Amino acid sequence: MMRWNFCIALCLIVFIAAAQKQAPCSFDQMVSQYLKEHPESLEKWMQQREQATQYIQEATNGSRATIITIPVVFHVIHSGEAEGVGKNISVAQMQSQIAVLNECYRKRNADTALVPNWFKSRVADIEVEFCLAQYAPNGSPTTGITRHLYTNVSNFNTNIKPVTQWDPSRYLNFWTTVLSGGILGYATPPGLFPLNEDGIVVDYRYVGRAPDNPFNTNYKLGKTAVHEVGHWLGLFHTFQDSCNGTTALTCSLYGDGICDTPPTKEANYGSPSLTQNTCTETPIDEYDMWMNYMDYVDDVNQYMFTTGQRDVMRATLHTSRLTIQTSLACTDTFSTFTYNGRVVDMANNNNGIANAKVLLDGVADFETTADADGYFSIPGMYAGNYDVYAGKWGCRTKLHALNENISAQSGFVTIPIKTKHYYDDFTFNFNWTTTATASNGFWTRAVPVGTGWNGDPANPSTDSPNDYTNKCFVTGNGATTALTGNVDNGTVTLLSPIFDMSTFSNPYIRYERWFYDGAQSGNTPDDNMVIKLNNGSTQVTVENINTTANQWTKKEFRISDYITPTATMRVIVEVNDLSSGNPNIVEGGFDVFEVLEESALSVQETETALQVKIYPNPTTGNITVVTPNANTLNVVVYNLLGKRITEQSSPSSTVYLDFSSQPKGVYFIEATSGFSKNVLKLVVQ
Repeated sequence: MMRWNFCIALCLIVFIAAAQKQAPCSFDQMVSQYLKEHPESLEKWMQQREQATQYIQEATNGSRATIITIPVVFHVIHSGEAEGVGKNISVAQMQSQIAVLNECYRKRNADTALVPNWFKSRVADIEVEFCLAQYAPNGSPTTGITRHLYTNVSNFNTNIKPVTQWDPSRYLNFWTTVLSGGILGYATPPGLFPLNEDGIVVDYRYVGRAPDNPFNTNYKLGKTAVHEVGHWLGLFHTFQDSCNGTTALTCSLYGDGICDTPPTKEANYGSPSLTQNTCTETPIDEYDMWMNYMDYVDDVNQYMFTTGQRDVMRATLHTSRLTIQTSLACTDTFSTFTYNGRVVDMANNNNGIANAKVLLDGVADFETTADADGYFSIPGMYAGNYDVYAGKWGCRTKLHALNENISAQSGFVTIPIKTKHYYDDFTFNFNWTTTATASNGFWTRAVPVGTGWNGDPANPSTDSPNDYTNKCFVTGNGATTALTGNVDNGTVTLLSPIFDMSTFSNPYIRYERWFYDGAQSGNTPDDNMVIKLNNGSTQVTVENINTTANQWTKKEFRISDYITPTATMRVIVEVNDLSSGNPNIVEGGFDVFEVLEESALSVQETETALQVKIYPNPTTGNITVVTPNANTLNVVVYNLLGKRITEQSSPSSTVYLDFSSQPKGVYFIEATSGFSKNVLKLVVQ
């Protein structure tokens, strides 16, 4: 069993200590450096690992038996060599790497016979297979191999990965390049690094096996990629944390957190003694498992994964890497069809909502705009699992379906959404405008790419956890460092579309914002972030943030406390570098904008506990949420990370929800009726 109850300090110590010695895999060094620059990322990463733990505890044997196929796309980074020469490695070399992955992850490698008798019962078939992708993200046929000429491979993660990567939710991105300092490869663990860096990197000399790998090294049997994919699927090194976790009570708390991989004092190289024993465990002292793929011995001496490691990787594929299972990139053919539906006003006799936007996020992304009567049609769709969103400026964006299987047999869909509620978490482009007098650090709507300064997060590495999808507005996004991406010598301005408050009786505005002002060259930070409201004739400031608040911070204001609500309202967000002679690092973010009839925060101050029941709980599929003596019921579902999963409203006292297609684990059900609310825990088995 695996548990990840490390405190933040312990986790940082573990990785910093591991990073102090040069190693052929730079996983530890990379994680250590990222955590120092982005300490805010650690909590979310550990929460995702805890989700995997819960999956292991609750999953049935049957749920582990399905073969999962992972599409792989190779990105060959070369410097102009002919195909098959040097860094521009051959197709055969990459095909041999796929063969090695399939053998090792299915326990089909002949050298499992060399596993010593005392470990034979632990050798595991991971029941994971790999294929060269047959279809690109746009559905066109592909060889699963891309080739890119780069003479400069410095800043590989930030300069090369984002512009060559394919959708990491549907592909394992495998970069081949030249690495220095004795490093063979590295990988991004699930849930920590920015999505546009996700994947594995292997030096071209260690890809695949001989004879297709022509390079004469001790690592020419393709085991480097086996090791790095293990990290990508949630494994640590077997020697993590040295001789800690040496008892039955602590083996799941320290080291790699897996009890059937004995702790090892330090990394092993070459060909160790079969009976080497560098740590003392109780009640049974065991030899070192140096032949495990997650150690550093020569390729010829790596033979096995364990049952505990299988459980971790399978749990990762059912939690933080769940979407890879819905990828159709390895299928024989893509069949297309037309998907039809209508977006309607749930509070106005289900009348169609003109020009509503619809997004299907799944095998590929499909977005369209409804016609004047709310009808939409999406041609050229591929069958698969999708999250279905609908929204419009002036309405509440809704996640209508999560991970729903949609095919040619799917019928006409009706999506009811709530009107008279402005909401924008930037899932859709509702035409916010940007201007700037600054020379750098402009606002963009994007998945944020985190940067750090002096050990603190400058730009956010994720959007707000309290919304849908992964986008927000952020300044200077995608820059290599905070120094090159921050707001310089002026102001960057974000301006909302007009919102009409003339029919709202007591409107409130809500949003989440991020602001960082870091000292550069010993200067005193003197910059700010300003939030303003404009009603067409008057403009007022509702917030002036002049101290660093580099975390997503929720704010709410009653509009009439600041300005007269009108039909021509706008919100203005400025980030200002105020003094060109006093340079500092200035960054901002903005997310989850709402204008609604009443204050959710003020309701919380006076609310009473709602009497509500959920049954069955635990569940394997459908649940009923019911409250007595209520005219309406609103239910919001959150996952363990606090991410909003779905929302359903009912004019009666009952809401029905289907969890049959959701990942197993713990969810929180927030039920609200009038001024009463309650939050209950739900377990999906």
